[in-house]
Amino acid sequence: MPDARAERITIRLQRTGNERAQGSGMTRSGIRRDSYVRPRLLGPTRSLALVAAALALFAASVASAPALAYSAQPPTKGALYRDGQTGRYLLGGAWLYRPDPADVGVAQGWWRDVAASVGWSAVTVPNADNAGDYSTPSTEGSVGWYRRDFTAPAGAFARYVPQAARRWIVRFEAVNYRATIWLNGQMIGTHVGAELPFELDLRGVRSGTNRLIVRVDNRKSPSDLPPGPTGGWWNYGGLLGEVYLRAVQRADIAQVQLRPLLGCAGCAATVQEQVIVRNPSDAPQFVRLRGAYGSARLDFGSATVAAHATWSTEAFARVVHPHLWSLEDPALYRATLTLSDARGRPLGGYITYSGIRTIRVSTDGRLTLNGRVLSLRGMEVRQQDLELGAALDPGHLARLFGWVKALGATVIRSDPLNPELEELADREGVLIWSDIPVVADVLHQPSWIARAQALVRSNVIINDNHPSVAIWGIGNELPTPATDAESTYIAATTTMVHAADPTRPVGMAISDWPGVPCQPAYAPLDLIGLNEYFGWYDAGLGATSDRDQLGPFLDSLRSCYPHQALFVSEFGFESDRGGPVEEHGTYQFQADAVAYHLSVFATKAWLSGAIYSLLQDTPASPGFAGGNPLPDPPFDHKGLLDLQGNPKPAWSVVASSYHATTQIAPAPTGR
Repeated sequence: MPDARAERITIRLQRTGNERAQGSGMTRSGIRRDSYVRPRLLGPTRSLALVAAALALFAASVASAPALAYSAQPPTKGALYRDGQTGRYLLGGAWLYRPDPADVGVAQGWWRDVAASVGWSAVTVPNADNAGDYSTPSTEGSVGWYRRDFTAPAGAFARYVPQAARRWIVRFEAVNYRATIWLNGQMIGTHVGAELPFELDLRGVRSGTNRLIVRVDNRKSPSDLPPGPTGGWWNYGGLLGEVYLRAVQRADIAQVQLRPLLGCAGCAATVQEQVIVRNPSDAPQFVRLRGAYGSARLDFGSATVAAHATWSTEAFARVVHPHLWSLEDPALYRATLTLSDARGRPLGGYITYSGIRTIRVSTDGRLTLNGRVLSLRGMEVRQQDLELGAALDPGHLARLFGWVKALGATVIRSDPLNPELEELADREGVLIWSDIPVVADVLHQPSWIARAQALVRSNVIINDNHPSVAIWGIGNELPTPATDAESTYIAATTTMVHAADPTRPVGMAISDWPGVPCQPAYAPLDLIGLNEYFGWYDAGLGATSDRDQLGPFLDSLRSCYPHQALFVSEFGFESDRGGPVEEHGTYQFQADAVAYHLSVFATKAWLSGAIYSLLQDTPASPGFAGGNPLPDPPFDHKGLLDLQGNPKPAWSVVASSYHATTQIAPAPTGR
């Protein structure tokens, strides 16, 4: 180790209680940063001694902290979103949290079935354990533990279902990033990922107090999705979504995919409904499945499902005169399933709300909805808040969506959205470009490709039923020009998605600039999104520094890809202060640049959409400059709203343009 002098060390701890040692600093935005100063090493012996001393102080503070008065409470019946299985219970209320900066919790047995609450502090879930901490160590990640003591809700099971056929499932809507879960001192499973929900069989639920404990580790490596150590945008760790329990009687309706098949806008529709029923019990179970799609009745038949096996079945509903889902009239059909036993007694159910519509790319390269040409205007949304981090409650989610609607946007581009946001989009007629965080040049690693493709496929299966989801995104700004590995990834992943869902286009956002030749690697894609920052970032040795080159470049892109739908998937400009219109980073520059770009897009009749990046300023990454000559790291100030949700001058420019744009061609007359 080099010879240096250690001045001080501050260990970042959890914000709640008295367990956090913190210093302070202020960003240019007036946002407090937590102090975290790494030791400048005097030598290995003294450095280790300093670290040991700091950890000893932490351990002593925990040991001396008073125990919380904490008792088990039953979960609440129901869910915050309506699509899904019946028999769900929200595991909200009071949780406990314990930071583990030294990663000693496993060795010290924090997972054990112990009633004592010493060392734990009270939190609510969803929870981002580093919300409000914008230091570098915060985004590099740490380990934290969550605990919820609960009693099994009374009346969850019918009397005619024997004890041996009763099971519980636990569902986590979002955990970042590695989760290990214990119930009553027994490990029940692990999960890796952050974007999508996962479920585990909750074996060992007992009468009286049950103790659910979750270890969350959001430290990331370069092989993770997104790659670490900081993980793309701000790396919020913790239980970022709700946790649910689900009562299962004999068998579970584990997966439901509804696929409306429509030949033309005026045709009758056929709805294909595919269902997977899983038996989590230790004995064979006889079940019958029936359903309804609107007024149409469906019979899926019956089966004896072996222990721990699945039954896949499907049925079709015909809708002669379908009420089509559209931007102006987002009509939804209530679809239900009922699982019953041999005597016809109900065991469980499933409810979802489906829309009949087509999303296709025409032969001349235009994205269409029910045969009507689209020219969408939209927003990139990051599901974050300055104080809550990525653990948004229903009120904050509704506020995000309200901003999108107020702007006149008709499409959202984002990583997989919270299900409450997706249901809002279903009901309000807003389309979604659902992306996954494939963002780095590690496509030469077969194991990484397998994980990326598994994530894409999971996104399709989990979010397939939402009529608002219009585009499956498979990557963002992979290398330009495309490498051989990238070509292979695009071709294989597009084929996989088309097999899983042949009703939606597959797209990818690219970085491109004048002088890059047409890329054969993009041929399998149905839709190409261009992330363009003409007049802001300098790509291609000055090729994008002049905004006047935007229009000609878009025309050249169209010449390269005449049969694919083309989007501007990102455009945006930093602003965090007043000043001259010529100065990068001023509100005046942002408003002027936005107006110019939108005026260029309006001249491209073939453009299927344009998406501004981004809706609101957010934390990005340590040292983030974003092209701003006077940066304010770690914050990305390209938002139309500032960190507190106040509109900037560019807000009204975008809203005026979006509301004035005809974003969908008129419906044919005579219908």
